[in-house]
Amino acid sequence: MNSSLINKLKNISEKEKQFLVQKIFSKVSKKYDLMNDVMSLGLHRTWKSYFVDLIEINNESNVLDIASGSGDIIKLLMKKAAANFFSLDANKDMQTQAKKKINDKNVKFVNAFAEKLPFEKKYFDVVTVSFGMRNFSNINKSLSEVFKVLKDSGTFYCLEFSQINNKILNNVYQLYSKIIPTYGGILANDSDSYKYLIKSIENFPNQVELSKKMKDAGFKKIEVFDIIDGLASIHIARK
Repeated sequence: MNSSLINKLKNISEKEKQFLVQKIFSKVSKKYDLMNDVMSLGLHRTWKSYFVDLIEINNESNVLDIASGSGDIIKLLMKKAAANFFSLDANKDMQTQAKKKINDKNVKFVNAFAEKLPFEKKYFDVVTVSFGMRNFSNINKSLSEVFKVLKDSGTFYCLEFSQINNKILNNVYQLYSKIIPTYGGILANDSDSYKYLIKSIENFPNQVELSKKMKDAGFKKIEVFDIIDGLASIHIARK
């Protein structure tokens, strides 16, 4: 693992970040769900359920889940409707794990980066991303791609760690974040990957900054829902 890239994460190039993220997620793919449990104390499962409850789809919807990981969001969405699902991830090892969870003809697996979505314009009714946007090498470019592939009536849903607006909770989180890499070393023999995830959260835009980026990409109506005082947040963006 390249620790020097992790330490200067905010200033590395797009290619360097793509390389780093690919390496990390290939390494953690088999223990990805464990990683999410450690990062959120298991709360990510509740947050994802709440996230999916907000998503409006039907059996006719074309739905794209970006940075689909091990397939949690697609699996939950499948309980809502028999839509036309696309599970997109840049990492083939993560897709292997997703395919173990999901075996359904309505789900198409696509290996691609969010910065260059391989779909025609205005194809999707819904695009989702859950705890994946902070791993994008270029957020602005990715948001423009999402805007491009969404129908005029489409909606983009994003769930991500965010900026905590409660001082006491933030102090507790800062203490916990310092020991997460140690847990990673004990549970998965991999402290560097967990160190990267903490850095990626630190460098990710806060709720207001991310909303502005969505507006800059062309989205007109943006709603933000904080979870546990901003520990995570949901952005819902419409054209």
